[in-house]
Amino acid sequence: MSVDEEPPRRIARTGDGRIAVRLAPRERQILGALAADLARAASGDLGLEPDGADDPGLARLRPDAVRGDPEASAAFRELTSADLEEARQKRLATLASTLEGASLDEAQVGAWMGAVNDLRLVLGTRLGVTEDTGLDVPDERDPAAADTIVFLWLGWAEEQLVEAIEAGPPEPGRSGRQPESPWR
Repeated sequence: MSVDEEPPRRIARTGDGRIAVRLAPRERQILGALAADLARAASGDLGLEPDGADDPGLARLRPDAVRGDPEASAAFRELTSADLEEARQKRLATLASTLEGASLDEAQVGAWMGAVNDLRLVLGTRLGVTEDTGLDVPDERDPAAADTIVFLWLGWAEEQLVEAIEAGPPEPGRSGRQPESPWR
């Protein structure tokens, strides 16, 4: 496979409507470790400021509600942060509890989408990625090479999740026929 070719599809809709996940054990391990680290950091277990001020990646998860008005943003954060953090923790917990499974239902794949997106936001912010930034596979001597590769992989996984969701559930009445393999 050349550098320009996409890796084979490993997250795809199946004939029974579930989302099959064919990640390598090492990929599952890395995803689980990233999710656990984010769950701890986002809940404040690492001694960070509640708004993530010590970490721009965590701060990105709690953006200002009113640009240029720190008081209004702080008030908004006070009203919403507990609910938003509870939802984030549930997504990360769902990812962790379903990580070793072969397939996901609709609710679980939604949680995976949210968790992977949160991981990309945090890592992308730490790497300085913006809408105008293009990322290529880095030189192995680059100190950010490992993080950049993980960021790119998370983007690939998120794309695979989106495409699997977009495939939609199977049409009613077609359960009797043999579904095509989602692995291409």
